[in-house]
Amino acid sequence: MKNRISKFRKVFILTTMFILLFSLVVFAQQTDLTELDLDALIALEIDTVYTASKYEQKVTEAPSSISIVTADEIKKYGYRDLAEILQSIRGFHTTNDRNYKYVAVRGFGLPSDYNNRVLLLIDGVRHNETIFDSSAIGLEFPVNVDNIKRVEVVRGPSSSLYGNSAFFAVVNIITKHGGDLQGLEISADAGSFETYQTRLAYGNKYDNGLELYMSGSYLDREGDDHYYEELDDPDMNNGLSEGNDYGEAKRLFLKASYADFTSHENMLLLLESYMSRCR
Repeated sequence: MKNRISKFRKVFILTTMFILLFSLVVFAQQTDLTELDLDALIALEIDTVYTASKYEQKVTEAPSSISIVTADEIKKYGYRDLAEILQSIRGFHTTNDRNYKYVAVRGFGLPSDYNNRVLLLIDGVRHNETIFDSSAIGLEFPVNVDNIKRVEVVRGPSSSLYGNSAFFAVVNIITKHGGDLQGLEISADAGSFETYQTRLAYGNKYDNGLELYMSGSYLDREGDDHYYEELDDPDMNNGLSEGNDYGEAKRLFLKASYADFTSHENMLLLLESYMSRCR
């Protein structure tokens, strides 16, 4: 037993030393902006954003507090739905009532809001539905996260630009173009609670200016069983909820455009999405 503990301590110490050494190397490789000359500072690449003012501009020039989540970050951190992406953003938090997911901003998130104080756009097109002005951010969101190129989040009211729902924030989902894929992509995922997902996507940019992106995905999740002590009674299945947390989602996505994507005014865009959700 003592030998096992001694081996464990050695492995733990070596692992800790490796992590510290790796952190020091990464820190040393980071660019110190104070050491750059004026030309190098001018040449630094600055993110651009479209959502803040409805035209392309640098983040440093936009009149809003902005956060951007890229496709690389989505892949790196393993976000599986829009709610998880929003949860990672400063000032946002999400809740789940075991049926739908809801987003709150800076602590404001009443149970009756149904996400109707946050405007959700997909490629600049309003996604909030017309009855309650609510927006979907969980399993029912029609775009698979693997089709997202970036998420632009603009904090604060923007009703002068977008109208209803743009009270706490505007969230614009920028999806991938055909040129981002240039071919066929097949993926499969597996996770806890017997979660499985398959996805097939095709994208291409043709010489005549036509750009096409298509994607279809299927997700099946068994879910978890939950125990409620206050309902621990034989008539209530001893407080155990079984088979009520499952989920299924079928998504189809089509995006076609003809023109230069650098000009939003001259772009002809066709965007269609379909989503079928069970639970």
